[in-house]
Amino acid sequence: MTQALNAVGKQLAGKIVATQFAVLLVASLVTITIFSLQSGLGVLSGGLSAVIPNALFAVIAFRHAGARANKKVVQSFFVGEGVKLILTAVLLVLVLLVTDFNPVWLLTGFVITVIMQWIAPILFLKST
Repeated sequence: MTQALNAVGKQLAGKIVATQFAVLLVASLVTITIFSLQSGLGVLSGGLSAVIPNALFAVIAFRHAGARANKKVVQSFFVGEGVKLILTAVLLVLVLLVTDFNPVWLLTGFVITVIMQWIAPILFLKST
């Protein structure tokens, strides 16, 4: 039972991250088509700054499961969230400092992926 609950959580987290990445790729391709390659790469970089930390959070948060491991479960979620927030900030700062992408495109990609993080669980609610 514990493994089944953990598997459902891992499956949902995987679907959310995959959906974020797919929407990010589509948004980047649309931006490249309509505007420019530089703009599309900016959207991709901003979006990856949200997708990568979110994937790492999913891996860390679902390491433990079950009532006997409740302290480890809570600790894993807090550690995962902390790692996600720090990594997001580091990636955004690195992209802003290392590249010359327009910050508007970076934030556009970041916002699109964060919004998908909120919408995707609603879309998958019936399928899990």
